[in-house]
Parts: sequence; structure tokens; C-alpha cells
Amino acid sequence: MTRLQNKLPVDDSTGAQKKPRSTWLFFACFILTNGLVMFSPLARASIVFYPASAFLLSLFVIKRSRAAFVGFIFWLWLLTPFIRRVVEWRSGTTSSTSAILLAPYAAIGIAALALAPKLNLLAGRRTMPLFFALGAIGYGIVVGILHYSFSGLPQAVIAWALPPIFALFLYAEQAEQESIYKAFEAVMVAGLLVIGAYGIYQFFMLPEWDAQWMIASDLHSIGLPEPFEVRVFSTMNSPQVFAAFCAAGLLIALRSHLKIRFLAIPAGIIALVLSLSRTAWMGLAVGVVYLFCKISNKQRVRILAVAGCSLGISLVALQVPEVNTIVTARFQSLANPQGDDSYQARAHDYDMLVQEMIDDPFGSGLSADTSSDQTAPGAAVARQDSSITASLLSLGMLGAGIFALGLLLAGISIFTGTGSAASIGARATLLSIAIEAPFNNVVSGPVGFLLWCCVGLCIAECELVNSHQPDRSPEAAQPPMSTPQVIAS
Repeated sequence: MTRLQNKLPVDDSTGAQKKPRSTWLFFACFILTNGLVMFSPLARASIVFYPASAFLLSLFVIKRSRAAFVGFIFWLWLLTPFIRRVVEWRSGTTSSTSAILLAPYAAIGIAALALAPKLNLLAGRRTMPLFFALGAIGYGIVVGILHYSFSGLPQAVIAWALPPIFALFLYAEQAEQESIYKAFEAVMVAGLLVIGAYGIYQFFMLPEWDAQWMIASDLHSIGLPEPFEVRVFSTMNSPQVFAAFCAAGLLIALRSHLKIRFLAIPAGIIALVLSLSRTAWMGLAVGVVYLFCKISNKQRVRILAVAGCSLGISLVALQVPEVNTIVTARFQSLANPQGDDSYQARAHDYDMLVQEMIDDPFGSGLSADTSSDQTAPGAAVARQDSSITASLLSLGMLGAGIFALGLLLAGISIFTGTGSAASIGARATLLSIAIEAPFNNVVSGPVGFLLWCCVGLCIAECELVNSHQPDRSPEAAQPPMSTPQVIAS
């Protein structure tokens, strides 16, 4: 039994049954009230009402159910960009709506507050990589201040620092590991169905709010604001972010026993293909190989069956001429990356990165991540497109080295430690995200949250399993005292 378990109170069964019911009622009220405001003539009020209500609901839910709190945060990540676009469409304005995107961070801030009283219990071998990462982020903050770059500092701090803090929160709640992982699995599978189905609808129909946002954002990399011409980004803000969550959802769904997976997996596969995100395709392939090596023969047969069905669905989808044209061209670019525009752009960014590191090896600070100066050398595009450039340009060689060391140590601890079969999907997701690191920014923002969440779940499980392994020392052979035992979930 760990010290953290000793600190946690045990609720009686009656309270445990009542709390989830009342919690779901509050979730329903949150959805209903925000939906009414969003589609009413007062849609602009959602700019304040949505993040404020998300914050208040998180404050309420975390006291009643840690699992429901974690699930709610994931839903916020999945749906908040979509809500922003609808509010912009309804209100006819794009100014100040970015405040809506603070909703997931506001909810994670509640987790940081809940973590504060337990900081003295977190020091240990498994949490050391997280503190390395936070130390590197602190270095980036100092460098940003020394560069007098204050304009983007708050946004950059929450985008970089809150995800690893949330991983610490998950580690601190390891006594509720089973219920939290079940909530994580449920939201990833159900969320896969939602974002996958909407992504398919988006490709064939393209709602007005999505088309308006594409025109206003002027992002040429996501295609044209027309049906059959868009790279699917579903409810997210970019095809890369959507594809990362979609691939993670597929890896979790392949290990899940939830019946909804039979609808979620086909929807997710089709939408992932339509996102045209090659790095997510490769990450998913690596994750599936890892799953295949770690699961039983019965589960391998199930994955092969899913693969066969997916191939059949893909062949049917390719019969649509518009789908066939864009998907075939994207697959051909995998064999010939030198002729691809995005490959050439990344190669150019890495060339500029080398020169910038020679000129300024200490980096420009975290505030540079959100710089509005799109004309600066190696600025926003490079930082958004690669974890390597994002880390080196923002944290410098020293900070990026410490940050990478933290991630490396976390990976070693997770993949060499003892874990149960339940978390294989989370570990496969980590591998999938790691494959994307040289090509996409996976260390901060939404994908960074997914990365650190999987880290937190895995190290919490490793610590919990390790703490309940039988002690083979001579003292352990003596008859135990008559003390009540706690069985870890």
C-alpha cells in the first residue's frame, strides 16, 4: 500500500452509488444550457459562459468523482474547437472567441489545485521525469522573460506546463486507477465515434461554420472550404490534432470490450484516412504492431478481423472518385517524399533551425510559441509542425535536452516496468505519438495533453502494481499482523 492510498478516504457504498447519478445530471445541464446559449441570439455570451461553466462544473465534479472529472476534461478537448466555430458562425464575429479554447485548460487548473496538498507525496523515481519536464519549462519561462517577450507568455505556459501537471494529478490518484482508466477508455471509444462520424460528414457536406472558419483562418494546408476538397479536421482545430486523437482512439478501441467500438472503429478508420495525416497513419501502424505483440492469440484474431474489415471498408470508400483521387495521391507521397510540399517545408524548417541554434543556443523562450509575427525566421510554422523545432526554439539546447531526457526516462520506466494488460492501449498510444514527434508538435497543446495523460496513467499503474507485488524478504515470510488489507483495483 502506498502513502497516497493511506491518505485517501474511503466512501461508503451508498454514497458511491448516488454520486455518479447526480454528476450525470449536472453534465446534462451543462450540455443543455451551453447548447441553448450557443444557438440563441445571445451566442456571443458563450465566449464567457462556456469556459466559466466548464470551470465551475469541473470544480464540482472533481469532489465527487475523479473518473468523471478526467472524462469531462477529455470531452472538453474533443469538442471545444467545434463549439468555438459554431459560436463564431452564430455571432458573425471571430474576435475574442479564442477565449473559448481556454475551457480545457481551466478544467486542468482545477486538477493542479487539487494536487497542491499532495506535492510532498509525489517525489519518487517514477515522477522524476515529470519534474525534469517542468524544470525545462521553467527554464523556458525565464528565457522568455529575459527576452522581454511577454505577449504570448501566459498562453505558452498553460499549453506547455498544464499537461505534465495533469500527469502528476493522475499519478497522485493511483488509488482510483481502475475507475479513471475505465473513464479514459470510455471517452476515447465514444469520442472516436463522435469525431469520426462528424469527420465523415464534414468531408461530404462541410457545414457552414467549418467553411467560415477555414476561410477566416487562411490555412492552406487543410484544403479548400468545399465538400470533397477538405482535409478532415472534424471537431478539432487541425487535421494533425484530429488524426492524433483518432489514432489513439482506435488503439484504445481495439483493446476495449465496449460494444460501441463496433461503430467507433469503422467511423474512426474512414475519418483518419480522410484526414490525410501520414504521420498519424504511421503512428497507428506502429501502435497496432505493439498491440499485436502484447496481446493473446484470441485478441490477435480479433485485430486481424478488424484489419480485414477495415480493408474492405477502405476499398468501398475508394470507389468514390473524389476520395480515390486525394487518398491515392497521399499514399503515393509516402513512397516519394522528396516531391511532397510538406516534406520540403519541414526540410527547410530544419535547415533554418540549425542556423538559429548557432545564433541563439539558449532559445527564445516559451512566449515565442504564440508569437503573432508570422514573418519571423522559423517562427510559427516550424513551432507548430515539429516537436523538435518547438522544443529547441523555445527551450534552447539546454532546456530541450532536459525536456527530452524527462520524456526518455518516462518511456524507459513505462516500457520496462511492470504493468497490467489493461494499459496496453495507453502504452501503444505513447508509441504512436512518439512516431509523430519529428513531424508534428506533440509536446504541448491538445496532443501534448494526450501524451502526458498516457504517461500519467502508465506510471500510476506501474507504481500501483509494483507496490502490491509480494515481498520476498525474510521479514515477509513471518505471519502478518491482523490488520485490514486494501486490494488495489
